[in-house]
Amino acid sequence: MKISTRIAAGLGLLLALVVTTAAYQLSVIQKLEGVSRELSGIRLEASRAAVALLQEGEIIREFAAKALLLGDPDYAAEWIRAEERLDKGLERLVELRLVGAEAQDRVDIMEARSEWGEIMAPFLPDPGTPGPTPVSAEALDALDRADPALLALRSATERLLADNDARVTQEAALAAGTAAQARWIAWVATGLSVAGAMVLGGILWVSISGPLRRLTEGTRELARGRFEHRIEDRSRSEFGTLARDFNLMAERLDELEELKRDFVSHVSHELKGPLAAVQETILVLLEEIPGPLTDRQRYLLELSQGSASRLSRMISDLLEISRLEAGATLYNPTPVHLADIVRRHLAEVEPLVEERRLSVTLEDRTNDGALGDRALADGDRLHDVVANLVGNAVKFSPPQGTIHVRVEDCGEVPAGLPPRYRELDARESAPFLLFAVEDEGPGIPEEHREGIFEKFHQVSLNGRKQGQGVGLGLAISRRIVEAHGGAVWAEEGRNGGARLQVLLPVYPSRWPELAGSLEPGSSDESAPLPVPAADPSRADGSTTVHA
Repeated sequence: MKISTRIAAGLGLLLALVVTTAAYQLSVIQKLEGVSRELSGIRLEASRAAVALLQEGEIIREFAAKALLLGDPDYAAEWIRAEERLDKGLERLVELRLVGAEAQDRVDIMEARSEWGEIMAPFLPDPGTPGPTPVSAEALDALDRADPALLALRSATERLLADNDARVTQEAALAAGTAAQARWIAWVATGLSVAGAMVLGGILWVSISGPLRRLTEGTRELARGRFEHRIEDRSRSEFGTLARDFNLMAERLDELEELKRDFVSHVSHELKGPLAAVQETILVLLEEIPGPLTDRQRYLLELSQGSASRLSRMISDLLEISRLEAGATLYNPTPVHLADIVRRHLAEVEPLVEERRLSVTLEDRTNDGALGDRALADGDRLHDVVANLVGNAVKFSPPQGTIHVRVEDCGEVPAGLPPRYRELDARESAPFLLFAVEDEGPGIPEEHREGIFEKFHQVSLNGRKQGQGVGLGLAISRRIVEAHGGAVWAEEGRNGGARLQVLLPVYPSRWPELAGSLEPGSSDESAPLPVPAADPSRADGSTTVHA
């Protein structure tokens, strides 16, 4: 299933749950609103009307008795007004939509009011008659006969109040139950929404994070020039399609890289022959075999000889980097003393150092003859690394400058390694050897400290290219060091110059079968592993492996 389909399905389910919950909540709100309207409207008004009827019933009885016994027109007027208020209260009850027991109570109230009216209507005083009304025995008898009607009115009104209160209590309880149920459903819906969102997020995370991580790693590998890297993803999702396209792109890039290596290798190889002929011709002329030279001619030939030598070194570097990238370089790992390699090279470049009026200091912090001073490595390749780093320092050091060279043992991976080597401590085990070269030159800007180890990368300061050459020496050094399981990086020096450092494991993990004894004769827990068998194809008995 496609990622977009999964997202749409998950969001659709969440949306359906939210819409259903919202619709239910709206229906509950409408129901509660109806209950509130009934409680605040019909029930409250019915209670008010019933209380008023009780009060008016007592007032009518009181003023009717006083008016009939005393014949006082004021009491008669109050009696008439009480009758009018009672009728208005009854009219209000009629307007209310009472059902059930309350409706029957209202009927009983109306019947009791009608019975009272029929008995007392003939004796109700006329508001327009002035003066006192004479007392009548018949009126007093009618009052006695009408009392049961008032009692019935009162009883029916009290029942109406009781029934109305019961109905209010019932509806309030129903509303509370509905609210509690709505609250429970709301919590359940919220929990389901949260759980659904978490499940959907987990599914999307699993569906996206893994392929995205593989694509990120693959892109990083391509950026490092490792075009042989492929991504395993056979799914039918968008990431599967992207992975297949990525693999196709990597395959095409690998083909282009192979074509480029072949081209550089063939061109470099073809150039070596004519260049060797040119160098031999210049040498013959300098030796004056064809005839004597003038000073001007010798000067020009020496310039040509220097240019030819630099061109020869460039061609050699191109061939070397081509072999390294193609994996065709052979390594001959044997126990070597890194400090001895450094001393030997410093002796070789001593004339050049003196010519440039430089001074070189060597700080050897290794224990001579101990385990830390001997590493399983290809001595010739390490000599190339030392030559490139020291030559780089000589090239960029100002006249009368000082180059500091240091070799030391390391019990652990030093801090400050670039992200490229963040897993080195997990891949390689201690002990390590650290080789550092520090100059007092212009230094390396931070944004170029990683790029200088890439092919053809050269640093420009103030618009001017620093140094000569094509920028392959440090690229070759990186490939040799990484073939030994080590790391090479650049830092800022103490005096503003550049410090190039190389970290080498004593026992490279990529050559586990070659990790033999470096100090034979030990019987403790650091006893040596078995010495690897010699390669019969080599006369010196050493072993050769491919990087």
